[in-house]
Order: sequence, then structure tokens, then C-alpha cells
Amino acid sequence: MLRRLMAVAALLATGPLGWWCAAQASPALPPAGTTCSWGGTADDPTGTFGVRPGLTNTPSTKPDRFFATGKLSGDAGCSGTLTYVGKLDAGGTCASNTFDGVATGVPGLRTFVGTGLVSLGPARIFDRHGNVVASENTSLNTVDNAGHVNDCNSARGFRGGNFHSVIVFTQ
Repeated sequence: MLRRLMAVAALLATGPLGWWCAAQASPALPPAGTTCSWGGTADDPTGTFGVRPGLTNTPSTKPDRFFATGKLSGDAGCSGTLTYVGKLDAGGTCASNTFDGVATGVPGLRTFVGTGLVSLGPARIFDRHGNVVASENTSLNTVDNAGHVNDCNSARGFRGGNFHSVIVFTQ
């Protein structure tokens, strides 16, 4: 009986601590060198993105909101749907912009920061401690987006389309 009471007391004393420690543990990222396709491939781009109010060839006077989302595939550990929600900084144009925001859908990924140069958008992805854990290289060079090149010359601006990307985990 005393042995059972001691076991119950030990569980009650350490149970909450064990739960707290497990909740604080960082989710496991795919190992360094893991390469994922995000939003399909160059031949079949399936990722989608949107920009509001829209990028033009005139520098924006305030940040634009944007999102990008797509399925992951490729090496082991490349599964699920990665979503970016963030902003393009004021001063951005169709030709050049900087962006940042929150990455969701993949355990261990937290934020991203990148630079858009015409139709390419390389970014670094960070964990919750601010460590760079992946490199992401988006391409907006798709057949569907080609028809929207002149949107950059309109007041409405370029507001979205599809993409494909490659992500390489570094940690």
C-alpha cells in the first residue's frame, strides 16, 4: 500500500512538470539537406498566392498584405501544407520588394523573411528561436501568371496567381 501511495505521489508531483516539458520541446524539423517541393513543380505549379491591394510598377506607399499556400512533397519529412501570411513592405513594386510574416502548417517553422526580384522570391525560414532552419526559393514564372504581367502597369496591380518553390532544410 505504501509503495502505491508513493507511486501516485510521484506521478502527481512530476506529471504536470513532464507535461510542461513536453509542451516546451521544439517540434522535430526534417534533417539538414532535406529538399521539398512547395506548391508543385515548374511543370505543374499548384501553390496559390494573393497580394492586396496589389503590386504595381509604382512603389507602394504602405505595406501590402499577402498569403501563399501549397502542399509539400519530395524527400521524407516533406508533407502537409505550408502557408505564409505576411506583408510586402512599403516601397515595394512588381520588380523589387521585401517581405516577411508567419509560416504555419509545418511543425518547427515559425517565420520567414525574403526579397522579391521580378518573378523570384527567395526567403529564409526561421524556427521559434530565430534560427534559420530552411532556405526557400519561390518562382512565379508560370504559364498562368504570364498573362498578368501587364497588371503591374494598372492601378489595380498584380494581385496573385500560382507558384512553385523548392525548400532546403539547413538544420
